Amino acid sequence: MSKWVIIGGGVQATTIAIHLRALGLSEHNLHIIDPYDHLMAQFEMQTTRIGMIYLRSPIVHHCHPAPFDLKNFARDENYAQPFKGRHQRPRLDMFFDHTRHWIETYHLEACHIQQAAVDIKREGHMWSIGLENGAWLEANHVVLAMGTHHHPFIPEIFQNVKDVTHIHDAKTTPCYEASHVVGSGISAGHLTLKLLAEHPERTIHLWMKKDFEMFAFDADPAWLGPKNMRGFHQEKDMAMRIKINQKERHKGSMPRDMIMSLKHYQQEGRLVVHQDPIIACEKHHIITEKERVPFDRILLATGFKYDVMEQPLMRRLCAMKEAQCVGQFPKTTTELEWLPNLYVAGMMADLELGPFARNIMGGRQAALRIGEAFQNDAKHLAS
Repeated sequence: MSKWVIIGGGVQATTIAIHLRALGLSEHNLHIIDPYDHLMAQFEMQTTRIGMIYLRSPIVHHCHPAPFDLKNFARDENYAQPFKGRHQRPRLDMFFDHTRHWIETYHLEACHIQQAAVDIKREGHMWSIGLENGAWLEANHVVLAMGTHHHPFIPEIFQNVKDVTHIHDAKTTPCYEASHVVGSGISAGHLTLKLLAEHPERTIHLWMKKDFEMFAFDADPAWLGPKNMRGFHQEKDMAMRIKINQKERHKGSMPRDMIMSLKHYQQEGRLVVHQDPIIACEKHHIITEKERVPFDRILLATGFKYDVMEQPLMRRLCAMKEAQCVGQFPKTTTELEWLPNLYVAGMMADLELGPFARNIMGGRQAALRIGEAFQNDAKHLAS
């Protein structure tokens, strides 16, 4: 049996690993390279920091191949209020418990190598992956599933300003004594609600630079099926696919229940929402064209840099003769194969998977595509 290496240990990498194990890939022929001490650790840390209780995605978006496996898990384990709203969004702790159940079932932590992948090269029909400790690992097949949520994006006006930190800066411990949150999306919403709940005596300020944008999901669910994806795949201009993805993703949006909760606090006078762009942050004041507001501390929820293609490992791959890219995105086969026996997921699969490529469902779709490649390889070896 061929050896497979997955680079990354987040939601999508774990989803792909579970799917490959379910299809018959043995524990001994799978390695998962990720620098954190356990799989899903980064996603766990990031969702904990913002105080997320329920996921945004619905009941069938999880890490197991069977669509209703999470629903069955909730029933079998007797979770109270396991899902929320008409879209049945799962409890975050239950989602993690369910994922850990399958990590344990398939012994994925035994496959986990706690290192960063820093280099890669092709030698004959094999791939060699260089680790941070100097070791090299060989594999027949490689899956790149590193994700994009590694380096927080800090707007220039907030850089090197005292008492301003990004909620996802792994080098710092968030100060929840802050009274000011900057951000327009769901992470800012979660964080603001967390501060309001933990400090009932305090007025919290949310700086958004625009009005609330209400969407249930990251994109229209039609992008998960043939209704929209048929036209997406018929579009042969890859630059146009990039534009479609940018247009159709609801970046900086929040679901209805979150907006209603924030507006409730706003009506009570406990939350002040500022919707004018910030032009400066100096002398412990936030400044817009209309106001100058003093602050104690600021927590930024301004997202992440999309710099995965700038990593040394990715630059090495992009320099290979066969590697095709459009903009910053790999051009792949339908099985997400970018280079011979090297597959991509997440943002790197944007051109094939469309607007949902980067979220949990994108991981499920990537797992299905890469699973087809695994099965075809197994048939070839058996013949």
